Amino acid sequence: MTGFGKKKSRQFDESQIEFSDLILIVQNTKFYVLKMYLALQSSLFKYLFCEEYNVPENAEIELTEIEADDFHNFLELIHGESSFDDGTVSGILYLADMLEAPTAIRRCEKFLLKDSQKSVVQKLQLALRYNLDDLKNNCLSDVTEITDIELIMTAKLPEMDLSTSQALLKKIIDFSNA
Repeated sequence: MTGFGKKKSRQFDESQIEFSDLILIVQNTKFYVLKMYLALQSSLFKYLFCEEYNVPENAEIELTEIEADDFHNFLELIHGESSFDDGTVSGILYLADMLEAPTAIRRCEKFLLKDSQKSVVQKLQLALRYNLDDLKNNCLSDVTEITDIELIMTAKLPEMDLSTSQALLKKIIDFSNA
């Protein structure tokens, strides 16, 4: 999920200690962050930091099940950096979805719609997994040949929903009538 070798646009290391009130640890990497900024960007962080727990100043909290590079890219994105490319967008989307960060999700979808070089199948898979309706509709409109449908069907996307299946079936019928 990570983008290997990507240059970091912004630092969240100990050089940021005076501007932080929380340390998040991901894969033994410490990220110095502001609780309230994270809470503004993420419903899950808002719940954890503002509603559920009284997190003390400069507490250290370990986050598991995520990649440090993906988390760094996510932090860059919510801090206004253009931290995604085709190698990082999947990892950022995974975190944005998990952390319930709608602005990050929208920015990733916009990137996938306008700048990504990923294939239609790859984009459709992300659209279905993360409920990105604009991207899904764009992918379906990019299906212009029966071979496009064959590629999608051979990918066996586990997230394929009924409306997408119906749209593809309609395209097959349209192609056969043309």
